[in-house]
Amino acid sequence: MKSTRDSVASWLWQARFALLALAIVLTALASTQLPSLGVSNSLEIWYPEDDPALLRYREFQERFGNDEIIVVAVTGDASFDSTDGRDRVAEITDQLYYVDGVHTVSSISSVPEAMAIARDRLISDDGRTAAFIVQLGDVRETEARRHQILDELRGAADPGGHDVRLAGYGVIYDTLNQSSTEGAAVLLIAAHLLMLLLLFIVLRRAGVVALTIGVVSVATIWTMGVYALFDQKLNMVTMALPTLVLVIAIADCVHVLRAVARQPTEWSRQERVTRGISEVLVPCLLTSLTTAFGFLALTLSALPIVATLGQFGAIGMLAALIAAFLILPAGLSIPWVDPPVADGRLDRLTLLTHDIGRRRPWTVIAAFALMVVAALVGIRQIETDTYSIGYLSDQHRTRLESDFVETNLGPYAPLDFVIEAEDVLDPDILDGVQSLQRAALALDDVTWSWSLLDALEIAVDTPASSLPAGEIDARLARLRYFSPDIAATMISEQGTLRLSFGAPMMSARQVQVLIGQIEDVAPFGDGIELRADGYAALYTRIVDRIVRAQIAGFATALLIIGATIAIATRSVSRCLLAVPANLIPVIATLGLMGWIGVPLDVATATIATVILGLIVDDTVHILRPSTGTSADLRTSIRNNVRTAGGALSMTTIVLCGGFLVLGLAELRSVAWFGGLSAFAMLVALVTDLMLLPALAELGTVRARRRSPTGLDRQAVTH
Repeated sequence: MKSTRDSVASWLWQARFALLALAIVLTALASTQLPSLGVSNSLEIWYPEDDPALLRYREFQERFGNDEIIVVAVTGDASFDSTDGRDRVAEITDQLYYVDGVHTVSSISSVPEAMAIARDRLISDDGRTAAFIVQLGDVRETEARRHQILDELRGAADPGGHDVRLAGYGVIYDTLNQSSTEGAAVLLIAAHLLMLLLLFIVLRRAGVVALTIGVVSVATIWTMGVYALFDQKLNMVTMALPTLVLVIAIADCVHVLRAVARQPTEWSRQERVTRGISEVLVPCLLTSLTTAFGFLALTLSALPIVATLGQFGAIGMLAALIAAFLILPAGLSIPWVDPPVADGRLDRLTLLTHDIGRRRPWTVIAAFALMVVAALVGIRQIETDTYSIGYLSDQHRTRLESDFVETNLGPYAPLDFVIEAEDVLDPDILDGVQSLQRAALALDDVTWSWSLLDALEIAVDTPASSLPAGEIDARLARLRYFSPDIAATMISEQGTLRLSFGAPMMSARQVQVLIGQIEDVAPFGDGIELRADGYAALYTRIVDRIVRAQIAGFATALLIIGATIAIATRSVSRCLLAVPANLIPVIATLGLMGWIGVPLDVATATIATVILGLIVDDTVHILRPSTGTSADLRTSIRNNVRTAGGALSMTTIVLCGGFLVLGLAELRSVAWFGGLSAFAMLVALVTDLMLLPALAELGTVRARRRSPTGLDRQAVTH
């Protein structure tokens, strides 16, 4: 009587051309969605729509307008601090103002001379560089057209003979968006091509490689088509999806191809293909399910970007499995698509590695223990932080232009606070604002401050309470009449004051510290609320969320994967062995991050869970019970290494090569993902091939010592 897996394999063969047609139709439908794929690395993608922090930030924008500021620095041959220079500034100011999407432009031609503090920040000491502070308009329009707006600003600021540089958070995010789609895409393509080259080297037949390419491409198109269908945008985290699908799709293909190649050559093609598929159908299903469940654990995260990776990562894993078994039967029925018989070198190498672990268990375990200790030391050195501009190389255009602006015009990054009270125009409160400005300017990292008092032309050393009664209201009325835009950015209709401080470009953790220092020197008492608000405040809150997302996602994934392995293998001992086999590569990778200084940030927030999803496949293939036998645990592991070890080594070599190419990316988030993934997969393979047999050997020896007959009864039952 045929087993269920034999029946499924036979059905896949009988319906192979209908299934291939189905795959083609699904691919065509998914392809129609790909043109709508967009990119967004804005900070808001890290917060749920109903998150209090995000709602507060949007309330801030509604009160004071879009807080995205672009600094346009224009450098000429002659000084702008002259009659002709000021005329050029006025001309450029007008050109910038008429760019669609711009709300206001501040320059030495638009800011009154009485506002000397503000004007000093708008021109360099030598007069050759003029700054134009561009406040963008509608938030949604800005997000949709940011790249176009920045291009138009650059063009409008260069009437001829000028060097134009742009700086600001929006410039950084636009650069990350472009790098995610252009530079990273080139490297992703290069990595995939290298993987395919390595596949050709190990498989040695163009038809087989072409078939693998087809499966990989179809699985990727399906995944990204569904991703686009749900109106999702790519970002620094989810851009890893195509590579993750590629990993699983290649692994499934290699396992099927190697299984077919192992069948007797005198059998018919149908017998070889159906028997090969039957052998790997259950293991591939188990590995896809465990990996998918691991990604689904990410959906429990409070961070939308992490939950999205979990949802579509799981979809991608299942897409890879389905694509492989829909397409491979039809492809393998073609005469010139014939998997080569393995030459045995990889199989012999994997068996040799396995035997070292089995024969020298204590030595192997001690070596891994030392590695874990070293990794734990490295983990203690990991910094939890995020620094957006730090993802770019030191010589990247955006970083060079930002450095130029900070050097010649001063730090430009605003750190906003709001002051709420029953009457924010009370002279005592305004005196407190002046006191806070003076105290904050004494801090090392605060280079300028700006408040309603500055806009009202009240010197910071002139107490507001010393002014005649009604003077504040009169000046505010004049400001609202002659400069309504400036007034609107300083005081809202609800009577909330905005207070801004200038600081250098900093990481989120550094901004967090600076916010605390400013709050510590604030002189306000009960009934007056001083609160960090705006972009910088939202930026800093992401640090603690990163840690919680990493811990919660990894712990949940580990539990789900462990439970799945236990159910699939029906063995507690095999499940327990899977724990160190999957924990050690993750610990080693995190330890490497600590030793080489890679922070735990928005780009690496899911690295532990993603790595766990990548490496669990090898463990499942090695720990699964041997088909049709009652072999004990040691023998079962050796049988699985003998049949699947070569395929595992082959896929690890191919994928490590591709991941290492990503390590050359200019965008550091891509480079970190590539290098760390390659390291994790290599450690995972060595762990599975050496540590698993070592632990199984010790477990067997202990069981024999406990058994009065000397038989390993527990092992036999497992």
